[in-house]
Amino acid sequence: MQITERRIPYKFGDTIKLKPFFDVHAGVKACDIQAFKKDLQKVDDKTYLIFGGDMLDSIHSRDPRYRKSNDIYEGDAIIDNQINDMIELLEPYKDRILGLMVGNHEDEITKRCGTNPIDRMSKALAVPNLGYSGLFKLVFSENGSRGRTVVIRYHHGYGGGSRTQGANITKFSKDMQYFDADLFVYGHVHSRQVDEIPRLGLSGMKLVAKPKILCICGTYLKTYISGTDPTYSEVKGYPPVSIGSVAIDITPDSKWVKMRAYVD
Repeated sequence: MQITERRIPYKFGDTIKLKPFFDVHAGVKACDIQAFKKDLQKVDDKTYLIFGGDMLDSIHSRDPRYRKSNDIYEGDAIIDNQINDMIELLEPYKDRILGLMVGNHEDEITKRCGTNPIDRMSKALAVPNLGYSGLFKLVFSENGSRGRTVVIRYHHGYGGGSRTQGANITKFSKDMQYFDADLFVYGHVHSRQVDEIPRLGLSGMKLVAKPKILCICGTYLKTYISGTDPTYSEVKGYPPVSIGSVAIDITPDSKWVKMRAYVD
């Protein structure tokens, strides 16, 4: 488990947006790369990014899930192509990136092929490698002084995708019981959902609301594409998904912070 901290400069009353991008699966025809690029172009100087694993499809030609008909590259070095293209795409945003997480697809490349795609991208972009899961402390710093903090519990996700939205919320809400954090972000199941668990805490001797926020962060991988060659998801009978991500608005205030999570 990785533990990371970053100070975020702000002025009182500022709203900071956090954008967790999960399960992009770049490198295959089923990836809606244009939608991903469009969402990246919305990034401004108050927006910070976390990339939650499976940024690359990372399925090599010997993997039973591989289909040449869904591969966008002509040559053999498809993993290198995916890595290099993603580095080029993220380069303009590297100062806004809190870190890159490992997903099960990249982890499979590390285990089977002896190279770590996320480590290579992290070093090229000079951003933290967040590993598969961990805790991330955001420290909001006003005029250089230490201010409010938000602790993020992140995990790429696990288990098969559910046929019901409630099952995904239930699965990840169980993980929330074991960590003292404020914001919980997960992926892997390719759904976009947010939920809030009410919680009370103290600011000095004042009782304040400190709800726990749960985000299942979406995908850019389409289940179905036009043509007779099926995607892996189509063969498995997975349902269509909503393409895109979620966002979290964080506004430090006199008591703690106000947080709002929503499908973006």
